Amino acid sequence: MNEISLNIKKLIAETIPNSVMAALEGACQGIENKAVDNCPSDDGTLRGSITHRVEQSDGTFTGYIGSNAEYAPYVHEGTGLYAKDGKGRKNVPWVYRDAEGNFHSTKGQDPNPFLQKAVDESMDDILREFEGCLDDGT
Repeated sequence: MNEISLNIKKLIAETIPNSVMAALEGACQGIENKAVDNCPSDDGTLRGSITHRVEQSDGTFTGYIGSNAEYAPYVHEGTGLYAKDGKGRKNVPWVYRDAEGNFHSTKGQDPNPFLQKAVDESMDDILREFEGCLDDGT
């Protein structure tokens, strides 16, 4: 096999996937940072739960940004009468008890789409991450 063929095989097998993964990592980290900045905070639990990861499998590159906090979807999408796209509870108000044992009545909470806002705000940065990912540095 000649040198050109070997370089092409290396480019396809290593250089391109490594470049794409590095760009994806940078893009996801940027979105994560903005999501943390956009996230409401009482005690910092939700902000602290926002993470990202990137994966490559069978030629597919995937980035995930999100939170494993159980209540994250409710903050992001809203609840009750105020839920995004009218998908919240309609039998309102409802009563709940807080951690201190106090009762509260609510009709829901407005959505705070901190993650979607981070993605929307990051579009130019994402494109910049991928813009030069296949350059060889020369």
